[in-house]
Amino acid sequence: MTLGQKLKALLKESRMTQEDLAEQLEVSRQAVGKWVNDKGIPEVGKLVQISDLFDVSLDYLLKEDGTEKNVPSTAETGASRQVARNSGYYVSKEMLDGYLSYGRQRVTQITMGIGLFFLSNVFDCFGSDNRFLSMLYWLTMITGVCMIIWYFLQTRKYQEIRRKHLLFDEKVFTEFQERRESRRKKYAVMMIVGVAILLASPEMEGYIMSCFGRTVGHVLGWIADTIWPTLMIYAGMSMYNDSIIVKNAEHGTKEGG
Repeated sequence: MTLGQKLKALLKESRMTQEDLAEQLEVSRQAVGKWVNDKGIPEVGKLVQISDLFDVSLDYLLKEDGTEKNVPSTAETGASRQVARNSGYYVSKEMLDGYLSYGRQRVTQITMGIGLFFLSNVFDCFGSDNRFLSMLYWLTMITGVCMIIWYFLQTRKYQEIRRKHLLFDEKVFTEFQERRESRRKKYAVMMIVGVAILLASPEMEGYIMSCFGRTVGHVLGWIADTIWPTLMIYAGMSMYNDSIIVKNAEHGTKEGG
């Protein structure tokens, strides 16, 4: 039996789906699909987790002619000792990508909620006589508030990455650092634009009021007051998510040394 066939059998015996396994290992569903279809092999840290999850040996998982599930193996002992010695939490490329994708989703959710909450004031600029605009005001505000509340009520994933000392393959961490530097430039631009809008919006609002009237000025003012906080919140939270990886990886390296 191949590794993929054994994983299929173990999932069936445990009445688990590929999605369940992906959630347990904190990797993508696509990664598990590759393993099950013998199009890829889990990294050492994932193999150890699979071994513990299904109570089988690494020998059983890796040897195509393996038949005994619980026979202790040299590979298993060595891997366990290495993990214990490093006292860190191993993060594979799949898990790192999953964490970053999940972080982007969370940041997008909270910024959209805050943005809709502020943007709802645009409809209030036209007065309360128009029932349609009044309905849009309440709909937009309530949607924004619900998104913010849902953000805080959701069960957070990848807590190990946030709390533990992290271990990476050198290539994986190097690639992450390169991508992080590229993202930092984009986030820095977003922060600068946000500050510029914050500083310029009062003057621009006054100028537009004098040229086009109070209603237009208030509308553009609220649009500006929606854009600058969402830009700064999105950039700041995204940079913080990346910094957690660097901080915990450096901490783990020091402890491991």
